[in-house]
Amino acid sequence: MYDDLDFALQEIIEERVSILFEIEKAIFTRRYSFSSKHQDIFSTQSISMLYSIWESFVQKSFNLYIDELNERNIKFHDFCDEIVVHCMEIHFKQFRDYPTTPNKKIKFFGTLKEFHSSDTFLIPRVVNTESNVGFHVLNRLLKSFSLEPFPEHWEKYTHPNSNLKESMRLFLRLRNTVAHGGDLVSEDKIDQHLYVRFKEMVIDLMYEVRLKMLNAIKNETFLK
Repeated sequence: MYDDLDFALQEIIEERVSILFEIEKAIFTRRYSFSSKHQDIFSTQSISMLYSIWESFVQKSFNLYIDELNERNIKFHDFCDEIVVHCMEIHFKQFRDYPTTPNKKIKFFGTLKEFHSSDTFLIPRVVNTESNVGFHVLNRLLKSFSLEPFPEHWEKYTHPNSNLKESMRLFLRLRNTVAHGGDLVSEDKIDQHLYVRFKEMVIDLMYEVRLKMLNAIKNETFLK
């Protein structure tokens, strides 16, 4: 199972890395004769394309990790508290919007009792990225599955470079500005240098998320 997960994660990473380099070659290396207007348009939109590849990886990698856990036929109460809480919040929206009428309260506690009395359980393949996979959202997802979160200062993302939290915040801000039709200021112009910066960050993050998942499987951090 471990090897299957490793292979699947490697496969989706390599596929996305290939696409990231193809985007760079198509837009920034003069392979095609774009007018200056079209060059500006495609360059600006490259940040949205880059983000979509990043978010799709997060969705797919967590789906693969959930599938790996579900294949192990683990009893619900043998999972670590983080996964138990994650599953309960998905199954029971009442925790966020508590029922007010007696009948709804009784029904809620009845289904809650039934939920906790069942031995067989599958973790839902629900990965809420909030359409904004920045530093905090990524760490929230990792913690939900008892995976090691990223520190603000990680590897090369530290002084004198911008730390990881700051880098991801800028990446998300630029993507949201472009995606929501906002205007970029002159210093935020998206050129090849900026694209490469965030391309490398996304690649670094994908490989590190893979390692976190494989280490968790190896060390069984998903168990109590």
